[in-house]
Amino acid sequence: MKYIINILIFLIVAHYTKAQDVRISAQAPSTVATGTQFRYTVTVNAKPSSYKGPDFNNFSILMGPSTSSSSSISIVNGQVSQDVSYSYSYVLSAEKEGKFTISPAEVIVNGKTYKSNSISIEVVKGNNNASYNNPSQRDNTSQPSTVSNDDVFIRVNVNKSSVYQGEQLIASVYIYTRLNIVGFEEIKFPNMNGFWSEDLETPNQINMKQEYINGQLYGVGLLKKVILSPQRSGTLTIEPVQATVMVQQRVQSRRRSIFDDFFGTVENVSKKLVSPKISINVKPLPENKPQPFSGGVGSFSLESHIDNTSLKMNEAFNYSLKLSGSGNIKLVDIPKPNFPSDFEVYDPKTTNNYTTKDGVSSGSKTMSYIVIPRHHGNYTIPGFDFNYFDLKTKTYKTIHIDDVNIQVSRDSSTNATAVISEFAKKDVSVLGSDIRYIKDNVEPLTQSHHFIFATSWYKWTYPVSLILLFSLLYLRREQIKQRANIMAMKNKKANKVANKRLKEAAKHLKANDESKFYEEVTKALWGYLSDKLMIPIAEFTRETANDKLKQKNIDELLLNELNTLLDTCEYARYAPSAINATKQEIFDQAAKTIRSLESLI
Repeated sequence: MKYIINILIFLIVAHYTKAQDVRISAQAPSTVATGTQFRYTVTVNAKPSSYKGPDFNNFSILMGPSTSSSSSISIVNGQVSQDVSYSYSYVLSAEKEGKFTISPAEVIVNGKTYKSNSISIEVVKGNNNASYNNPSQRDNTSQPSTVSNDDVFIRVNVNKSSVYQGEQLIASVYIYTRLNIVGFEEIKFPNMNGFWSEDLETPNQINMKQEYINGQLYGVGLLKKVILSPQRSGTLTIEPVQATVMVQQRVQSRRRSIFDDFFGTVENVSKKLVSPKISINVKPLPENKPQPFSGGVGSFSLESHIDNTSLKMNEAFNYSLKLSGSGNIKLVDIPKPNFPSDFEVYDPKTTNNYTTKDGVSSGSKTMSYIVIPRHHGNYTIPGFDFNYFDLKTKTYKTIHIDDVNIQVSRDSSTNATAVISEFAKKDVSVLGSDIRYIKDNVEPLTQSHHFIFATSWYKWTYPVSLILLFSLLYLRREQIKQRANIMAMKNKKANKVANKRLKEAAKHLKANDESKFYEEVTKALWGYLSDKLMIPIAEFTRETANDKLKQKNIDELLLNELNTLLDTCEYARYAPSAINATKQEIFDQAAKTIRSLESLI
């Protein structure tokens, strides 16, 4: 059945899929530092019969090419499509500074040759400290030091420093780092006093990009991006962004061990960051401000539309105003028309369609009024002016909306009603049927004297609550006793359990399985101390165990032997060549130590 399904899928794909254009692309970072590793990847959307890699004349190939492929089939509206991808990846390293170009890669698909794009890479001088991009390359002789303000800092970048009142600008908060950022303890964004603000982007995950600043290579990540519109003129200040980050630093271990030679020591350092204040010069709008002024700053157009100018009494029509353009359109109110008093006007229906691109909001907002004339006659909806400040010409502009004449004829039907499809029926009242008749046949009413506080079941809630409370206290007490009994039972069986684990270690010793041997010996020692000293596993540490043993007056020499044995087992699991003692000696020492502790505790 499985083979039949695969054949059917193949036939369907072969019948419906259309030939795809072969696309090949190469990707690599635009800026790298000397001595750091980076990845170069070539991707093809078809299976090549031949592949020829580019020339890496100015780079060292550390690994590659490593190949991978993926395939997926999708059926949408009866159309079958298949997506395939073949990738060739390299790990490269640059040793000298400069700007270099990696030539295109070539593939042959169905007898045709295709070339990828070339990649230009700028190689800059590498950092001496631990790089955020390649944490494995660190100086093994570095000493612990405080994190300087040049290693990691925050900046608020604005696309404009001088604007008109109401003009929009973009403020972007970036973090710059030459170290590995472990996480953020706190980020405090300021209140944008004097600005109307709206968040544009707040990434859940910070994506670092490389940027060359003052001769150093930094990882740059966006924390937040907002759009601002100043509400008053003068000098407005964007207060500092405050953040506390945890960064990794390579340090010299105070207590040398054999692991320092293999891995080194890294510690997390907390660094408080404060961005500089940003001053924005807000120019006032020119004095010759027309009235009424809408407050719009940008470029706008306003249009009116009416769906019917000749209708009957109590027949509804739709009058709409559409404001389009770019600027602070979200803050601009469309003027309300002055409808005749004989018209019943309902609250407008607002439709917004906004986008933000290159720091400017654009789109449209529409106000739709449903209007019902209640009397016949000729009426006029007077026009009005819409005034705004045009940023391109730096002048005020006026848009005039013309008068609209409405002819309302008499209707012979007193209950005539029209329904507008785009409005709900509840928005239009129906004349002649919106008042209900008063009922005169009312069923006799009965008086009720029932109060919840006088009921018997309410009185019983007090003793039942007390009984339930005492029951819960009793169960909690029994639970505490049961846990104490469990700890006492573990204390009694500690030696038996430790010996059982030592027997397992002896089996692994005979089988010459070093890893499992040292693992069982370590479990025997840790398990014995946890059970015998009645320390829960979640709270168990070597320091806690040593403190408990000292309280029981265990000899200092025995404590040193125990800690040395534990260190030996840990070293043996990761660096067996550094251990001088044989496995049999370690086994005998573990059994002896457990017997000594059992006799003294």
